[in-house]
Amino acid sequence: TFTSCLTTKIDSNKESRSYKTINFTEESDYLRTEITYPAFEAYPDLSKMIKNTIFSNWENFKSYSDKEWNDLNEINSKNGKSSLPPFEYLVQTEVYNSSSKYISILINTYIFNGGAHGNTNLISYNYNIDTSKYDKITTVTGMDYNQLSDIVRKKLYDKLITKNSNLTTPTQESDLREMINTGAFPQAGNFQIFTVGKQTVTVYFEPYSVAPYSYGIQKVDLKIE
Repeated sequence: TFTSCLTTKIDSNKESRSYKTINFTEESDYLRTEITYPAFEAYPDLSKMIKNTIFSNWENFKSYSDKEWNDLNEINSKNGKSSLPPFEYLVQTEVYNSSSKYISILINTYIFNGGAHGNTNLISYNYNIDTSKYDKITTVTGMDYNQLSDIVRKKLYDKLITKNSNLTTPTQESDLREMINTGAFPQAGNFQIFTVGKQTVTVYFEPYSVAPYSYGIQKVDLKIE
């Protein structure tokens, strides 16, 4: 296990904010872990939330990986196959600070536990410096979920359907439109992952949410006052 840190300074039009970037790595036969996350001295509650979220999820996956990896290798051994490479748990955390009112955190977790490819999971926190609370997207934008859904779906239609030269059949277009309609349906769970900029809110959709895995993470920018 290895842990290191680096101090980064953030400048906004209200104040200077700094945080330490903590790097944590751990290697075992069954799991390779690399985690990077920020720690804010001035906002200990935010730092605690970030750290607890990341490491509680990691501990759960680590416990699962220990048994799963060893069970699979036991099967491989009986069938004369070679051992599996270790599973992977990779966390990158981005800090968005262009808004003077918010510190936005995006936690990107890549998990590989066999198969054709890994999975990407996103979590965001939008910390209101004035209230010491985590605001929802409806609070930040002043829009309800129906309004958000309408704008986001139109932008995704344009990007993924209208301007998508890879769509060659009506069935492909229909399937993609259905994914967009489901993934961006007007409900809170579909709009939990977002970051706040100076005049823009960016909404994120994990792979499979509004498009197939090969399309990657989808981002939609919304203008705010």
